[in-house]
Amino acid sequence: MSISRSLKRVQSALLSPFKAWWKGQRDRHLAILGSTSFIGFSLLMWAVVFFFFLDGAADPELAGWVSNTWFGLLIGVTLLIFAAPEFFHYQAQCSFLLQILDTTSRADIGRQRKEAQEAATLLGSVWTARLEAHLIEVGVTRSRGTPDDADKRAPEDLLIRWWTTKDSNLSRMSAIDGLRNPIINRTIGSIGFTMMLLQLCNMAFGLVRNAAGDRVNTLVIWDWLTGVRIDSVPSPYYDDISGWFLLLVSTALFWASFPASGERNAVVEEEE
Repeated sequence: MSISRSLKRVQSALLSPFKAWWKGQRDRHLAILGSTSFIGFSLLMWAVVFFFFLDGAADPELAGWVSNTWFGLLIGVTLLIFAAPEFFHYQAQCSFLLQILDTTSRADIGRQRKEAQEAATLLGSVWTARLEAHLIEVGVTRSRGTPDDADKRAPEDLLIRWWTTKDSNLSRMSAIDGLRNPIINRTIGSIGFTMMLLQLCNMAFGLVRNAAGDRVNTLVIWDWLTGVRIDSVPSPYYDDISGWFLLLVSTALFWASFPASGERNAVVEEEE
């Protein structure tokens, strides 16, 4: 018994600083878990690409990356094991609470009030204040004023707004109804973000192999499109106008997927 008690005391002493820090970050739990899960997933995907698609374990040129990739894989799997289940739980509670905040039916809110309060408590003080303000607004509870924290921003607000928006900057520029679909909007934003990162890496570090087989050349976009035999130059290379144009377009696509500011102007059709 003494040994087990000693081990528990040591474990408690080691984990108590982390527990105290985690408790103090209650309003940021969803953002921290989401970021941690994303990092773990990225490390796992890099390991899959490195070992199965780049054949990094057998390529002498990539020998220096093998140990780092194995270490990253270990870290990524560990992060996913501990963070991903909690993230999905928090994300489900956030989705449920967003549905409640969009509901104006007093009967529906009354039936799910307890579950909504539990979800808000889990997500932090800002979400608790937003729920209380919504309950007052729809008349479920009575109060002389709304909570002060209801107007504060949560760390995950920007991502949630981008993920769920039906009123993006791009949808304001066009009358196509499909652009108001959140799935299409997320696809456009993800493509723009990926293109932007790849082009930045292409300009600064190079994505194309040179004559010696080293991946250190910058791909000249216009030469590649027109079929020029030598379509790359040693990196870094920032004089490619077509490359800057691609970077500008990809950045514009990424920006266009974000929620638009202000109220959307309603189109009023006059009846003749």
